[in-house]
Amino acid sequence: MDQRDAARSPATPAPLGDARLVRLRTVILEHGYLRREQPFQLSSGGMSYDYVDLRRALSRGADLVAAAEALIAALEERAPGYDAIGGMTMGADPIAHAVAVLARSSWFSVRKQEKHHGAGRRIEGAALEAGRRVVLVEDTVSTGRSILEALDVVAASGAKVVVACTLLDRGELAAARFSERGVPYFRLLSYEDLGIEPIGDPASSTP
Repeated sequence: MDQRDAARSPATPAPLGDARLVRLRTVILEHGYLRREQPFQLSSGGMSYDYVDLRRALSRGADLVAAAEALIAALEERAPGYDAIGGMTMGADPIAHAVAVLARSSWFSVRKQEKHHGAGRRIEGAALEAGRRVVLVEDTVSTGRSILEALDVVAASGAKVVVACTLLDRGELAAARFSERGVPYFRLLSYEDLGIEPIGDPASSTP
């Protein structure tokens, strides 16, 4: 076991019964995870010693396809018949594109802010409107701030978010916040599955 391997096990990962999720966890730990000696600030505002980069982890085509297949299988049970999948750029983009290709659906991407030229849209890709059933996705969620902002933008379009999901949830806040909004939410993997510490409320977070 090398130094990086020794540093990446603050706890024992939870057992997984689905081979697709086992592969996803392995890919994340091998290609997108690093335990740092000094805490760093997350985009959500919280602090952590555990650095997880899903875009780096899934940068290989075969790994992205495997992750998309795992998500598609979960969506077949939870949101059959959805029209489009997407979320906040750019965390949602790779997995949304892969799912759209494999599942023969459509993808969309929510800009962080409106364009200052052209149509000034915040939603690119599939046209979202009343009657369209969409899946909201994010690669990694900590507090849920980004994916909840995407929810507000999509809701304003008139489309219905039938389910929100993430490949990895690093805490418990997002599930509670989606429950408050009345939107079904699930995760493929949690912080427990990786054996890392959960992310809490940034306002009270300490490393």
